[in-house]
Amino acid sequence: MKYKNIEKRNSLDLSNKDEPYLVENYANKWVASKKWTFKYLKNIKGSNLKVNTVRGNTASNEGKIISIKFKNYISQISSNKTKNYLTTFYLFKKFPELIKDIDYEYIKSNSIFCHVLSWIGPKNSITGFHCDWSENINVQVKGKKIFYLVSPKFNKYMYINDKFERISTTSHIDLKKIKSNKFPLFKKAKVIKVKLKKGDLIYIPRGWWHYVKSLEPSIGVSFHFWNLKSFFLDLIYETIKVFFHDIGLFKRNNCSCHAFDKNNKRLKRG
Repeated sequence: MKYKNIEKRNSLDLSNKDEPYLVENYANKWVASKKWTFKYLKNIKGSNLKVNTVRGNTASNEGKIISIKFKNYISQISSNKTKNYLTTFYLFKKFPELIKDIDYEYIKSNSIFCHVLSWIGPKNSITGFHCDWSENINVQVKGKKIFYLVSPKFNKYMYINDKFERISTTSHIDLKKIKSNKFPLFKKAKVIKVKLKKGDLIYIPRGWWHYVKSLEPSIGVSFHFWNLKSFFLDLIYETIKVFFHDIGLFKRNNCSCHAFDKNNKRLKRG
């Protein structure tokens, strides 16, 4: 498969948001870039809390949710003893003191609502193809990742999944199975491939598909945000769906964000 290159910019500019772009070394001056190591996170106050990690690609219906203490999970990443991924994790709700280590004032000032999440995982962690109903900025705090991006104008080639996902839509496409010709239409889509190293930022416009793979143990932060128009167009509608889904009245057993354990307890990732 041939890939397109992403546009590179010298700074984050939210006045021009039609195409994805890369800002290299954006977060190198963040406190988090210097301070957040796996050892530091392992020993942070409150690290005994349980988190629900993911094994596999939940976007393409192949993921499992596994509960583990946060500090034990971080230890397993450091010693290469896990394949699980802590995705869409509310890091700053669980450890509010960490919010001072990142700088997102510019993003907040250009949105009316901003949702901040973290992504922590070992080498080869996968986030399957999905598109978010928000604008999306990902910042790589530690490690390296590859992002594969597809414009929404190629939606008809994306094998869209009917499973519920929180403020997102997922795809059946698994890049590991592309060579098997399981998704023949996908070859008609134009794919942007970009590598993020520590400190880099990628801007992903609303509705753009993205698939992410960690090249080494990594920590990332994502900002999902809405302006006035998209607040009413997307966020209110999507939040209502999330509410009814979480209480079991909408696609309770048909989603990418929950799974049932051996005791039939419904678990939500993160």
